[in-house]
Amino acid sequence: MFVGCMMIIGVGVDLCQSSRWQRLLDRYGERSLRRMLSEEEVFFLLSGSPKCLAERAAGRWALREAVGKAMGVGLSGWNLRELRYSENGVKTLGSLKKKLESLGVDKIHATISHDGGLSVALVVLEKKT
Repeated sequence: MFVGCMMIIGVGVDLCQSSRWQRLLDRYGERSLRRMLSEEEVFFLLSGSPKCLAERAAGRWALREAVGKAMGVGLSGWNLRELRYSENGVKTLGSLKKKLESLGVDKIHATISHDGGLSVALVVLEKKT
């Protein structure tokens, strides 16, 4: 058990219009999801209400943008599918995991919300001091 302080080392936020994802889904279908999400995330989104698919996809995109902003690298140097988001929290793999480790990140806090055709994601990166 860790007893001590945590320090915020990065904060990222992003906003995405659901209509943007609706256009992508209309044009490319599931392929647009599979370019960005892991198979588990695609399954999760597709098993939900079709009416909510675009806003949920927009939220997942906003989350990836917010993580990149919190790290200070944007979407460069890591694969979008290396980030996994579920009811259990955030999981990272591959080069994204290595980048976060190099920054000293011990904890990732993330949340996604949807309203009025917009999805917003907020990410906070913390490390032990």
